[in-house]
Amino acid sequence: MKVRVCVPIPAKNLSDAFVMIKDAEKSGADLIEMRLDYMSHEILNIMNRLEEIVKHCSVPMIATNRDVKQGGKCVISEERRIETLIRAAESGFAYVDVELTAWRLKDIVDAVKAHGAKTIVSFHDFNSTPPIREMKRIVKAQIEAGADICKIITTAKNLKDSINCLLFASEISKDVELICFAMGKKGLLSRVLSPLFGASFTYASLKEDLETAPGQISIRNLKEIYGRLGVQS
Repeated sequence: MKVRVCVPIPAKNLSDAFVMIKDAEKSGADLIEMRLDYMSHEILNIMNRLEEIVKHCSVPMIATNRDVKQGGKCVISEERRIETLIRAAESGFAYVDVELTAWRLKDIVDAVKAHGAKTIVSFHDFNSTPPIREMKRIVKAQIEAGADICKIITTAKNLKDSINCLLFASEISKDVELICFAMGKKGLLSRVLSPLFGASFTYASLKEDLETAPGQISIRNLKEIYGRLGVQS
């Protein structure tokens, strides 16, 4: 079994983004997430060059323009934030990540799919890991919104939280394409092992100082761990 790793690109300008994309490809990334919210200060320029970004990359790309309420850096209006995501789908991004809490979510999902992209409907909890029954309720809402991939990212306060994420991924991924792990140092177990428990892929930073979420480790370190475990990545 080969596990897949997605590397986020938190560049503050396009020049840096192009360099990071190539570095991520060289590091063995299976997918690359373009964190458009890190460049929201020049979003009009970015919107006109989304197709160029896609052509610059040889692996599938995820467009994310994360809302500040879900841990992002976006400082533009909600209307423009969503417009950017739909434009990304139109420009050839393979996936668009949109928050479960987004206004008029179903309309966004439908618009993204109309342009041929798949939707990742995401939920982040930066304080805790909800009970499994609550996570099931969240997945149900994501499916009802039309998600192609359901994404639930929690925060681990202890080892049990990490294990619960793995058990949840193992159960739910039998029927639904899912990404699920816990953030934070105590969530590392779930970050590393979630693909082995059925998750579609996991995330790793390009380098140690380019993390986009608490507890994220570099793709180099992650692949080293997989190598020691005898896991193909």
